[in-house]
Amino acid sequence: MTPTPAGSLARRVLWHPFPWAVVCFAGAVVLFGLGQEFWGFLPSLVAGWALAQTLLHALAFVRTRAVSVAAHLALGIAAGFAVFLILQPGDWPVAVPLTVRSTLSFAIAPFAGWIWLSLVGRVTAAVQTTSDKRAAQLIEPAWERCGSEWTLRLPVVPLRRSTYLAVGAVLGVLAAGAMATFVLVFADLAQRLGPMAILLLLGWAVGAPVYLVVGALARARTTTVELCLSAERVRVRTLDGVTLMDAGTDGIRSLTVSSRNPPTRIVMRPVEGPGLVLLVGMARRPRGTAPTVPELPRRLRQALEEAGLTVAEGKRARAGETTLERSPG
Repeated sequence: MTPTPAGSLARRVLWHPFPWAVVCFAGAVVLFGLGQEFWGFLPSLVAGWALAQTLLHALAFVRTRAVSVAAHLALGIAAGFAVFLILQPGDWPVAVPLTVRSTLSFAIAPFAGWIWLSLVGRVTAAVQTTSDKRAAQLIEPAWERCGSEWTLRLPVVPLRRSTYLAVGAVLGVLAAGAMATFVLVFADLAQRLGPMAILLLLGWAVGAPVYLVVGALARARTTTVELCLSAERVRVRTLDGVTLMDAGTDGIRSLTVSSRNPPTRIVMRPVEGPGLVLLVGMARRPRGTAPTVPELPRRLRQALEEAGLTVAEGKRARAGETTLERSPG
């Protein structure tokens, strides 16, 4: 077995949510101990969200759908029980320090809220048989082969990878800022409502309008592109002739095709220069077409692997997503 490069391992650890959950939780405990209640409040929220992401990330590796949904349901029940215990009025055990109590009280809201929201989405998708039948009738985009080159044409929202990451970070900061502002400005009301009610209120009052605005901006930036892949070259250009990326396959660091995991997208990271993200699920599409990305054909993937792009270790079992990476060195 080929040993995992230290740099690759460090990068995976850095981007995994669990270490950040531990660091933020510990930081919040320290800040509460120093009397910095506001600054302890913010990492508490991040710790709860990161822990929820860790558990949901683990569920994504459960390949059997029924088992995954059952485990997600059990996790939602456990989250509700944790909310009940942590927010229950009364004295805590003496062994639990006050700083840990404060951190848990704030972290439980984003943790349980994220688990429940994702569970609602999964259960809703599982019971919508009518939507499933309609989806089966939608026309899905398909790869076309011409010699050694494979071509895919579909409507997307093209973004630089740095822009895509920045938008996600800004939305996260806005969410934390909105909750912090609400707690500071409406302190009395916040105490009466409780963390979960605040989360739901801000979700509808702030989150829904922001989602509509982001969706409208995405649809306005929609363009149809032609993606051409081969063992020698990677090229992306619009139907108007604008080239978004044109590089040799040896100049590509990684290629990710997410056909079912939201947001459905194609991400290309070159060795040099900015990366490119093609958002498919948020793009405006012709009526009767599915917002999906077809998986890489077997022969195309073999050609890319022969060109040095191999399936990223640890992501093989994740259904609906394929990541090919170039080994360092």
